[in-house]
Amino acid sequence: MTKHLSLATLCAGMLLATTAQAQTSPLSIGASASVTDVKYGSQTETGHTWEVNGTLRVTDYTSLYTGYGETSADFDNENGTETKLTSSYIPVGLQVNFPMSMGNIYLRGGGNYYQTEFGTDKDIGWGATGTVGFELQPTVGPKMAFELTYADRGDAETSSVSVGTSVGF
Repeated sequence: MTKHLSLATLCAGMLLATTAQAQTSPLSIGASASVTDVKYGSQTETGHTWEVNGTLRVTDYTSLYTGYGETSADFDNENGTETKLTSSYIPVGLQVNFPMSMGNIYLRGGGNYYQTEFGTDKDIGWGATGTVGFELQPTVGPKMAFELTYADRGDAETSSVSVGTSVGF
């Protein structure tokens, strides 16, 4: 009887270990690209943004978010010559997920450490950022996301419409 109980305990332990092994990791990495309205001073121009990012799921409803991205747009300066604005940034935020049958709707808020250059002007600092998005396929494997993002980068403000992809582990 004791041998059967030990064998049953061993089988149950192996089953639980296998089940725990099949659970997904809380990590997701991805990339996105967007069309971006960039406001600098009194001018607004259309540019583009690319970003690589990652999320770390804390609970079923919250995640920590970070990454690296760059925004660029061409502006006409006071002399009428074209000047490129470039802004590199590191976003840090908290994402709140609202699960649905086909994916997640999420809200993300936080800050971004940025370095913006426009001609000879350089601005470095922290700014606020906020995002609302929809993610398809929130489980293991590839995902696709659509986002609307606003970011304050000192003298520059950006509003973006992004399409991205990520892989959850």
